This record gives sequence, structure tokens and C-alpha cells, in this order.
Amino acid sequence: MIVNYVRDATRDSPVNIAVARVVLAGYLVWKTLPYDWLLVAQAPFAGFATYRFAIPPWPELLVVEKWLLMALLCCFAVGYRIRVTALGAALIVGHFGMVRFVLNTSGGATALFFSAWYLLFFALYAGDETDGLSVDAVRRTGTQSLDELRAVLKDDGGKRTYTMAPLRWSLLAFAIIYFGSGVSKLYTAGLAWFAPSNLSQNLYFFNVVGTHPLGIGAALVEYPLVVGALAVGTVVLEVGLLLVILLGLPVWPVVLGLLGMHTGVALFMGIVFFDVVPMFALFVAWDRLYARAVRTDRLDVVYDEFCYFCSRSLYPFKLLDVNGTVRFHSQSDLPRQYRERDGRDGIDFDRAMYAFRDGVAYEGYDAFRQLLRQFTVFAPLAWVMGRAPVRAVGERIYRHVAANRSQYFVCRVALDDSESASATEQTEYRSIR
Repeated sequence: MIVNYVRDATRDSPVNIAVARVVLAGYLVWKTLPYDWLLVAQAPFAGFATYRFAIPPWPELLVVEKWLLMALLCCFAVGYRIRVTALGAALIVGHFGMVRFVLNTSGGATALFFSAWYLLFFALYAGDETDGLSVDAVRRTGTQSLDELRAVLKDDGGKRTYTMAPLRWSLLAFAIIYFGSGVSKLYTAGLAWFAPSNLSQNLYFFNVVGTHPLGIGAALVEYPLVVGALAVGTVVLEVGLLLVILLGLPVWPVVLGLLGMHTGVALFMGIVFFDVVPMFALFVAWDRLYARAVRTDRLDVVYDEFCYFCSRSLYPFKLLDVNGTVRFHSQSDLPRQYRERDGRDGIDFDRAMYAFRDGVAYEGYDAFRQLLRQFTVFAPLAWVMGRAPVRAVGERIYRHVAANRSQYFVCRVALDDSESASATEQTEYRSIR
């Protein structure tokens, strides 16, 4: 399902923004990494000389830009300093678009231009209300008090909302491009565009005069009514995308039609514009698909409520728990069935984090594995963590970090820290034990 972000400007999860970052970054890596920019700069001809000035006098600069772009896109994908990395990537992608447009004015070249716009939107609207699932969001938890972090972890019923502003404006920009394409057809050819003979000429050219390997498009010329209907449908779909978005109507019927149109163009004319697939993938309701993939059985996690590092580490998992299947408990609010087990069967809540699934206790490293297993997207990682060599190394790392976390991170909160942990709560916990 494609989301109409003009109508639905907010979501109750940051999943869509996070996936869109990864999709956009991956698309641009696929688009720019294989390209021999040094060879492009040395080309002796120009198909569109207006942008010739964009080619630097030292072509090696393009190679440096390419690898800088790869680094920026990797940081952008994981959400590290989004404002800086997205803006830097947008400038380089825009420059590459101009350089490539000198030699090739196809849609594949222009796709770099509106990808640069998408990056700018992400840079402009980066913040707490959009990129909750990012390195930046985890870094910002360092400015929150322990009380605030615990309130988030223990909030079982409240729902936060996240603005989809980057995707909203990106969707509008994409729709405007299609709208311009449809209007330009009518502006240049008028109603003659809808005449079957107009599209038939293009079909004949690409299938007979051109090098289309299938050549099946020529058969359509024999059916003028079909050709005319395809011509009308093309303009209706291109113009209609922007209209349905602005009217707040469901977008997916038009998107399916546009994907069908591009498929038909590829089959009957040999013009393949694969770029629309990742572009439309930016606007898929990934949060709804993700919610269906998350496990539905309950997992109870017991963590050290006075450990600042622990609370910050668990924060992203709370945002990923869109179905509310994970319950985070601290020592002072342990359910009775877990409180009675403290000190028995080797369970010591002061020693490590614990996870309980169907009454079975998992400690430390295994508790973290169970937390990952709760989210299907991390299932492969959880499986790898269970293999003997990885487990041996992982358990040693976990024990080392757990034993020395106060040396590396802000961890144990003092009793006199009234903002982060009250002495009353700690006294209550001691009385429970």
C-alpha cells in the first residue's frame, strides 16, 4: 500500500522514515557507485552542453566525490548526523546529475536531480519528530533524564506520533514531475497526442527502426483503438497522481497504473525506467508490513532501572515494538511471579538483564538474543548470535561490558540524583528484596 502523506501527515511509528532512508541511500549507491565518472569527464562530446561547466577541470575530483558520497550515504542510511550527511549527499548527487546530463538526458539522469531534492527534504526536517529510529535519536537520548527514558520504556498504552514531512514533500515533488510530463505532452501536441497515429509512430520507430529486441510493440499498431486508449491512459495517470494526492484520495490505484504503464513501455518500446521502483518504494506503508512481521507472543524484559546506559540501549527496541508485545520492567515494579524468582534458580536481577518468554528465564547475552528474536527483521542476526563461535565471543564481550560499563558509559545513578533516580524508589526496591 502506498501512503498518501498529504492526507496522512503523521504516523504512530518512525519505521517508514527509517526504511525510506535505507531505500534512498541504497538506490543512490546502486546508481552512482558503478559509474565511471572519470571516463565521463573525459568524454569528447556533449549531448547537452549547457551543463558542461559542471565537469571539473581536474576529473579526479569526481572520483573523490564518489567515495565521499558513499561515506555520506552510509551515514545517512543509519541516521548519523542526518542534517549534515543528507545535505552533503544532496549537493554531490545534484552535481553528478548535471555531469551525467551532459552526456545522457534520459530519465535515469534526471532521477538524480529529484533524488537530490529528497535528500534535502530529509536534511530540512531531521529531528525528534521524524527520525526516531536513527543513530541521531539514540545520541539525543543523552540529553534526556533517566526518569524520561524510564517513562518511555514503561509506557504500555501511550502512542507517540511522528511527522512524515520528508516523505510528504518528496511525494509531492515526485507527483509534480509526473504532472509536468503529462501537461507537456498536451502542451506540445495538443489533442493530437491522443490520436492513435501519434503513439503508433513511436511504436513503429522503436520496434522497427530501433533496436528493441522483442519487437512485439509493432503488433499494437494493428489495433488503433488499443493504441488510442493507451495514449489517453498515459496522460490521465501522469496528471492524475498529483490530483489524487491533493484531494486526499487513495494513491495506490494510480501508482499501480503508472507501474503498469512503465512495464508496457519496457515491453513494447524497450525503454526501461527501473528507477520508478525504488522511488515508489519510498512511500510504501512499511510500518504496516513490519507490524505483521513482528512476533505476537509476549516477552518480559527486566533491566537495571538505575543504569542510564541500559535505558538508552533499550530505547530503540521500545520504538520497534509497534505491537506492544515487549514489557520492560525495572526492579521496583517487578511482577510478583518474577519477584519471587529473584535469588532462586541462579536468577539475580542485579547481575544482568533478564528476559522471560513463556516462563523461561534468559540471562545477559541470551536475554539480548531473545529481544532481537522478538523482531523478525533481526531474526537472522539472532540466529547467528546463537552459533557456537559467535556465542563464545559475544558472551565474553557482554560480561566484560556489564562488569565495566561504569568505566565506558554513564551507568549507575547516585542516590542523591533527584532528577534521575529517587532514593525512595531504591528504598522500595530494597524492601521488596
